[in-house]
Amino acid sequence: MQEKSYQTITLEDPIEKDMEHILQVQVNEKAGITYQTGLKAALRHDPDIIMVGEIRDKYTAQFAFEASLTGHLVLSTLHAKNAIGTIHRLIDMGIERSDLEQSLIAVAALELVPLQTNQATRRAAILELLDGETLEHVIEGKEYMKPETFHSFEYLRKKAFAYGFISEEIYYS
Repeated sequence: MQEKSYQTITLEDPIEKDMEHILQVQVNEKAGITYQTGLKAALRHDPDIIMVGEIRDKYTAQFAFEASLTGHLVLSTLHAKNAIGTIHRLIDMGIERSDLEQSLIAVAALELVPLQTNQATRRAAILELLDGETLEHVIEGKEYMKPETFHSFEYLRKKAFAYGFISEEIYYS
């Protein structure tokens, strides 16, 4: 049996958990180690996977997309209200729709909700996922989603409320 291994480099601010077999770089803007300089240095190592802790500005977004267009798998986070909002944020950061079409495999958005089970309250995540044809439609600016291919946070909260997992005030928030 042949082992498959991948070289992975992360850029984090801060590094929250040490991981073996992964090169982790701590972003430190005061020391001149920004996401941009870290990405530039990471590309010199020609990793298979680059994980960017967060895309915060247009320079980091542009560099992450340039890395993806050269064959690297780039994983990152971005603050947005939902999965569709992520596409809008990237466009606002200057990423061209053609680059989005060529680079994005999927966009996932998470929302944490209090989950009520057996008299206890825990936190659970609901997930919006844009991929395939649905992702293509959003990038093209067509935001109508077929309910059978895309479940919005609103739909997922409604379903969780119907099953009694979340309270009414969470459902309407």
